[in-house]
Amino acid sequence: MRLFSSILVVALLGFALVKFYPNQKSTATTSQFKYELPTKWIGTTFSDLNTLPKSQQIEGFRKHIELIKNNQQVLPLGRLDQKLACMALGGNSSVFTETLNLYADRMAFFAADSLQIPAAVSKFYGLTDPEICIFSLHAAAPHSNHIPKWAAEKIELLDSMDQNILVIFGEHKMLKDIDTSVFDAIILAHENHPIAQAQIAQLLMGGLSAAGLDANGRLGISNPEEIGLASKDLQQLDVIAQKGIDAGAYPGCQLLVAVEDKVIWHKAYGKQGYEANAPEIDLQSMYDIASVTKIAASTLLAMQQHSKGKFNLDQTIGSYIPEVVGASPFAALKIREIMAHQAGLTPWIPFYKRTLSDGAWKSSIYQNKQSDDFPLEVAKGMYIHKNYKDSMYAQILRSELGPKKYVYSDLCYYFTQPILERIIGESQASYLRRNIYLPLGLGRILYQPRKQFVDQQIVPTEDDQAFRKQLLRGYVHDPGAAMLGGIAGHAGIFSNAWSLAHIMQLFLNKGEMAGQQFFSQATYTEFTKQQYPGNRRAAGFDRPNASGGGTCDVLASQQSFGHSGFTGTLAWADPKNKVIFIFLSNRVHPNQDNWKLRDLNIRTDLQHVVYEALARRG
Repeated sequence: MRLFSSILVVALLGFALVKFYPNQKSTATTSQFKYELPTKWIGTTFSDLNTLPKSQQIEGFRKHIELIKNNQQVLPLGRLDQKLACMALGGNSSVFTETLNLYADRMAFFAADSLQIPAAVSKFYGLTDPEICIFSLHAAAPHSNHIPKWAAEKIELLDSMDQNILVIFGEHKMLKDIDTSVFDAIILAHENHPIAQAQIAQLLMGGLSAAGLDANGRLGISNPEEIGLASKDLQQLDVIAQKGIDAGAYPGCQLLVAVEDKVIWHKAYGKQGYEANAPEIDLQSMYDIASVTKIAASTLLAMQQHSKGKFNLDQTIGSYIPEVVGASPFAALKIREIMAHQAGLTPWIPFYKRTLSDGAWKSSIYQNKQSDDFPLEVAKGMYIHKNYKDSMYAQILRSELGPKKYVYSDLCYYFTQPILERIIGESQASYLRRNIYLPLGLGRILYQPRKQFVDQQIVPTEDDQAFRKQLLRGYVHDPGAAMLGGIAGHAGIFSNAWSLAHIMQLFLNKGEMAGQQFFSQATYTEFTKQQYPGNRRAAGFDRPNASGGGTCDVLASQQSFGHSGFTGTLAWADPKNKVIFIFLSNRVHPNQDNWKLRDLNIRTDLQHVVYEALARRG
């Protein structure tokens, strides 16, 4: 089976260019990441490793990695919102480039005997040459570690002003014949083996510790045996995921499990829809994660601002946004209360119903063309009046406040969003993408994905005939979030499992990743703890019931936290057991009344398999 999703091959400036565009159509059918060992790629330098169990092979290749140079500690790479390029020349480099693409899918990839690589990169980015260039040389023949001379000669095309990184997958004597002064870092892998390629890619990105380099908090990629688990103990994950598809609980899904900072299970199953010709789910497919937005966007942003002393859980709503709540009883509600669902807020208000007349859109509220008065896109060919948000808040403020006890409500995040946007001075969508997501290399977690990606890469949700009169693809499923233009505190984020897993890893890392500190350990402790007696909730996060279980499996620890989503999603992190669990599906497709995912206990049963496998570990 091939790795990841297929790549788009583009002829440009007379050479073959491989580029993983975030807004290009994927033609992939690949469903999982796993190490393949095709004999034709195996060289001779460490051929004895191929007779060992895979976990020992991985360890063997890791031990033979040599770090020759690392000026100014350029490795492992930290911020990934720079202009990145990889030039992989010589023999087969697919595992190397595909693994790099997983960590940084906005990187430009080049492979062949290019004559004008710098000009091509400039054209792709529209500005200047890349700021960081990974130049990898790969042995060409199946049973030789010899690197063709023409590949090494392309070093002369590099710009010495960039940060250049050299990786040699082959004979080390190549170093004697090239000018190494243009490189800030040099790594020697000795052999062009797929395991070596995957290991080096992780090492560059900080998912692996080896050769004197320490991992930087990003997730690594492993197999279960490498961390003492048995693959056979996890095989039931395939069975349960397929069970949901066969039962019609969802047409497809993504599943990711990480243990001890290593992804040990990362697969995609099924299709985007039930149609025979529906695209297959791949690992880059993005789902509407619904209420998981509450932690992956709003709570994350709140934690960052809390660490800066700008967001106080014990302040009232009125102290931040008096123009919104006025002298209403809502003004006295504390942030801690609303984020723990302890404020007595109404669970949900169907705002859209007031905007319909006999099932049709009111023309005073919606138009089918964008204009100054109707600027916000609710769905395709549907734009809402700029002032209708005021009517939505008026409805909230007219709702009755109940007793201060745990009642789950979306409305709390209608208040956190304007509070946070007042603090940061911009939309939380743009701020999160620019200041957190992209610096971490997470290009596939964002609001309003249709602005960056083609439809085929975004999994559809409901065929919404009650409100928007169309199949929703790339438009947020939640009606209230849609009426805010797709950017809301409680819903609106789309993501694939990999990007979402790194957000959960950031929480487990207590705010630190890739040399960047996004929030403090004190903030982590404050937000993830239980906030009120008799209420399991943390600030923003869901937690297990006091007796165990609930949204998560009964075996998850009392220290664990996460959130589920109405569309059929779950993100959960367990600091005690060092587990991250991500499940993404579109169970609301084509109808939100399909509750088979819940009734079959798919998400918790999948988690249970993981915890039982951990329990069997010696």
